[in-house]
Amino acid sequence: MKILKENEKYILEQVKAGSYKAFTQIYNHYFDLLYGFIFRLVRSHEMTTEIVQNTFIKVWENREKIDPESAFKAWIFKIAKNDWIDRLRVQMNNPLFEDYLNYCNNENMTVSQEFSFDFELFKAALTKAKTTLSPRQAEVFELCKEEGFSAKEIAQQLQISEQAVYNYLSQSIHLLRNKLKPFLPFLLFFLR
Repeated sequence: MKILKENEKYILEQVKAGSYKAFTQIYNHYFDLLYGFIFRLVRSHEMTTEIVQNTFIKVWENREKIDPESAFKAWIFKIAKNDWIDRLRVQMNNPLFEDYLNYCNNENMTVSQEFSFDFELFKAALTKAKTTLSPRQAEVFELCKEEGFSAKEIAQQLQISEQAVYNYLSQSIHLLRNKLKPFLPFLLFFLR
């Protein structure tokens, strides 16, 4: 549904007043534009959908802040971009992502469209693959590879020997390598 510029002010006033019908019109008008903008940034349909939905939730929750005289499009795009930046910050602080960046730097790799993979897709596959591990194997793997604890720290925390930590880690890596073969470039550094 196209909203004519002259009607947008009126519709935004209705949204500000709490009209769900007007909000639906705004949603239908801006959804595709916002989706295309965010998808170009994240290259993940799943994350794009989450960000766009979250953006419209924020618009509805903050509807009283809408200024019908201002550029609504700029405001909604700024909300979406800030959500993406927040997610990027969280992802960049994830030890898995840090390991990947270090690997790329050490190998002097450039991440091109052809070579890049969807980090979210890898994480989903990893989560599914970890369900095949024993509870102790999964616990040791997560503490070491995802949270960055040393074998000594894990041994102390779980009250097992360091050798047991190495054994559990070796077993879990072996099992996960077999389950995650489609992600070979990522596995080269993550499951070493």
